[in-house]
Amino acid sequence: MRTSTERPVRKPASPRGKAVQNAKRYNKQTAHVEARRDGKPLIFGWGTHLSHTAKVRIQRRATWGAAALVFLLLAAVFVGSWININIVIPGLPITSVNGHAIPQSQYRTMVAVKTQLELNKLYGPNGLTAQSTNLEKQDALQNQTITQTQTQITNLNAQIKKLPDGPSAQRTDLTTQLTAANKKLADAQTQDQKLQSQLSALNTTSIANAKQTFTQQQIGNDSAAWLQDDELIREWLQNQPAAIQAKINPSASQVNRAFTSLKTSMPQNNGYNTFLNQMGIGDSDIRSMLTIIGRRDNLQNYLAPMITSPSYQVLARQIVVPTKDGANKILSELQKGQDFAKLAASDSKDSTTNTKGGALVWLTRYQYLSSESGPGGPATVENWLFDSARKVNQISPVLFGNGSYYIVQITGLSGARPVTPAIVTELKGNALINWLQERGGNSLPLPDQKITTPDQNKMFNDPNNLPPNNILPAAAPAPPSQQPAGGGPPPA
Repeated sequence: MRTSTERPVRKPASPRGKAVQNAKRYNKQTAHVEARRDGKPLIFGWGTHLSHTAKVRIQRRATWGAAALVFLLLAAVFVGSWININIVIPGLPITSVNGHAIPQSQYRTMVAVKTQLELNKLYGPNGLTAQSTNLEKQDALQNQTITQTQTQITNLNAQIKKLPDGPSAQRTDLTTQLTAANKKLADAQTQDQKLQSQLSALNTTSIANAKQTFTQQQIGNDSAAWLQDDELIREWLQNQPAAIQAKINPSASQVNRAFTSLKTSMPQNNGYNTFLNQMGIGDSDIRSMLTIIGRRDNLQNYLAPMITSPSYQVLARQIVVPTKDGANKILSELQKGQDFAKLAASDSKDSTTNTKGGALVWLTRYQYLSSESGPGGPATVENWLFDSARKVNQISPVLFGNGSYYIVQITGLSGARPVTPAIVTELKGNALINWLQERGGNSLPLPDQKITTPDQNKMFNDPNNLPPNNILPAAAPAPPSQQPAGGGPPPA
């Protein structure tokens, strides 16, 4: 029995028990259930039923989807822009001939090739400026010869003067040398004058004229006209025998020669690859334009020999008035028997012929179109005058051309009249131009031709259609009097 004063005896704490107790201890953690709804909306009040994990997954997908959409939109814009610049715009017509569209891509390439041909003509190794430099070198040598010969003549005269009077072998020898020196001087001075004349003509005429026409406006308009002309040529060729087609269409070897010539005639600072990169074209583009140019050249060579003397000629007179109503009134009076010459003198606005009763000279084919040997009239009148059905005293209907209205009357026909050599030479040189005018080319369409006016906005306002200003100038240079001899360096 224990008394109240007794204390219970405590057993010493067991080390193993303490370790066991420590082993049972743990940190309190809160469990996180990923699938549990957090009650917060994802967007616009929607998504409270979703878990946090589901919301993160949707947000990530939305972010990647938006990024992909932006990338696709940028790619679409880039591809669309590339297609528009390289396919759609180049394919848009710049003009058309009888329903055949001429796309901007053709115009752009023709401008590039014509630009390079003009650069070669001006600044190539055999171009006009190189010819000018060569003439200057030749002239410098002649001047050196003149100076040396003049010195020689002075010395010979001095030696002869010192000789004693009377004949001698030395006097004879010196006199012979003096005669030869004087001839040499005269020849050198003649050659110097010839070189100076050639140099002046080259610098003030050939180079100056070439630079005046080497502009965006001129090259652009010529390129469009040449493409229109080629459509007319090819339409005509379709109805010609195979032998004529073979003469006009350039052969592969002709195109290859033109291609090689273009490359080898380039200025030294403008190589072929530079040309391709600047113009954005390739070999096939160049060859296609050289084919068009070759076809023009071949047709010119085919037509020129056909202009001969003597030839069929027409004698006629004309009345030119500014309005259709005025022309119809005059035609009505002529049909009533009024005198043609009197009406021409009183009503015709052509100052060259109205004082002569409207009379023209005897004209051979295409001479009426010429401004050099003829009146420079329109193709509509030319075609009426030289129609094989014409008869003497026949009066034309009202004909329109060159912005005026014409009435013409046949006063004479001749099957064979001589043509002066000067006129034959002129008409031969312009054979292709006149032939095209007869068919409504060179921007002068006839009623039976449907040739649209080239789109000037596309031609000159689209930077892709023209070379840079440092290659093809926007305007002609200053007059020749303000230019240095030789015409200056080629463009960079």
